[in-house]
Amino acid sequence: MKKYLVAFVFSLALFACTPNNVTIDSSIVKIMDSAGVVGSFALLENGSGKFTVAGLSHYKDSASSPLSSFFMLPSLIALDKGIINHNQASWVSMDSTPYYQNIINQIGRQTIIKTIDSIHYGKGIVSANMDAFWKDGSLTITADEQLGLIKRAFFKELPFQKRSQEIFKKMILKEDNSNYKLSYLTAADSTTNNTWVIGYEEENTHIYFFVLHTTSKTAAATNNSVALLKKILLQQGFLQGLR
Repeated sequence: MKKYLVAFVFSLALFACTPNNVTIDSSIVKIMDSAGVVGSFALLENGSGKFTVAGLSHYKDSASSPLSSFFMLPSLIALDKGIINHNQASWVSMDSTPYYQNIINQIGRQTIIKTIDSIHYGKGIVSANMDAFWKDGSLTITADEQLGLIKRAFFKELPFQKRSQEIFKKMILKEDNSNYKLSYLTAADSTTNNTWVIGYEEENTHIYFFVLHTTSKTAAATNNSVALLKKILLQQGFLQGLR
C-alpha cells in the first residue's frame, strides 16, 4: 500500500497577529464546557486583525482528521474540471459522504495528492484508502490551518479558478438575511465524537473568519456543533447586525 507524506508549511494565523490584538477569552471555554465538549474556538476579524481564541494550545497544536471538511478540496477540483456543473453546484450537499467518495474517485488519486501538496494541506501520511483517508487519521490538520484555509478560499487565493472559488462560497452559504450572512462547513465523526465547524460571518461589510473544533463524550453534543457555534457568536455580539 502506497502512502504519501504531506508537508506541513502553513503559516499560523495566530502568529500573524500582534500581542495587542489577541484576546484569550475564557468565557467561551465556559460555553463549551456547558455544552459538554472540549476543544478550541478562534475568530479573526479581517479588517482589524483582531483575534479571539479559546483553547489556545489546542488551536495551535492539536491536529485531527479533517473529516468531511476535507470535501472543500474535491469540490474545487471538480468545479474546475466540470465534474460538478457550475449551474447545479448550489444543489450539492457538502455533507454527502457517498457523493464525495464518488467525486474523489472520479478525480483520481494522483490529482488529489497533487492538490494536497500544492496548497500544503495538513500534515501526516495520507493512506491509500480513497474512501476514507480524510477520516482514518493518516491526514491531520490543526484548527489554525483550517482558519487559514477558509480565509484563502474567501479571498479566492487558492490555486483554482476564481469562478470555482466563488461558486464554492455560494455552496457553503447557510444563512443570508438583512443582519448577516453565515457560511460554514461542518464535519462530525460519531466514533470519536470529533466535530469541525469552519467558515465566516459577514456583517455590515465586515468579514469574521471562525473555526470551532471540539470533542465530546456524547453523540448528542457532537450533533449540536452548529448550535454551539451560534451560541458563541451571539455571546461575542454577532448575528444581530450590530457589529
